[in-house]
Amino acid sequence: MSYQLAQTRGAVFVLWGDPEPADGPQVLKVVQKVAAENGGKVTYVTRVPPGAPSPSPAARKTLNKTLPELTALCSSYHVVLEGEGFLAAFKRGVILSFLQPVWKPRLFYVHATCGDVLRQVTTAELANASALMRTAEAAGLTKGTVSLVAPKVA
Repeated sequence: MSYQLAQTRGAVFVLWGDPEPADGPQVLKVVQKVAAENGGKVTYVTRVPPGAPSPSPAARKTLNKTLPELTALCSSYHVVLEGEGFLAAFKRGVILSFLQPVWKPRLFYVHATCGDVLRQVTTAELANASALMRTAEAAGLTKGTVSLVAPKVA
């Protein structure tokens, strides 16, 4: 497992490290559980810290395979792609340009920091999303680099 997860009523936060093929289906199961317990869709926040590696082809395949089912359970889907400067802003723009036209409008949001997430949730999502962000922050998931990224062996 190369992610850390926080969940509250109606909301799920995932901090990614170096994704493994089994991670996508595992996260999907958690989102399904939270959605069922909430009786509706969830606010989903995923954070990719600076320096996190790209998923391997096998991990990317399973993540892509779970994405349609995952997004069907989401009232909003927030990607926090951290980093500063032109390259980081460019990456956020590319991700948004890929995701937004394919899926329903006002589902996907891409942010530079975790602090930006609450500015994009609806009034109906605000209480659950606020509780989630407080829980994730208390668990140390909203700042810094991820310790789940194993050094690459040369």
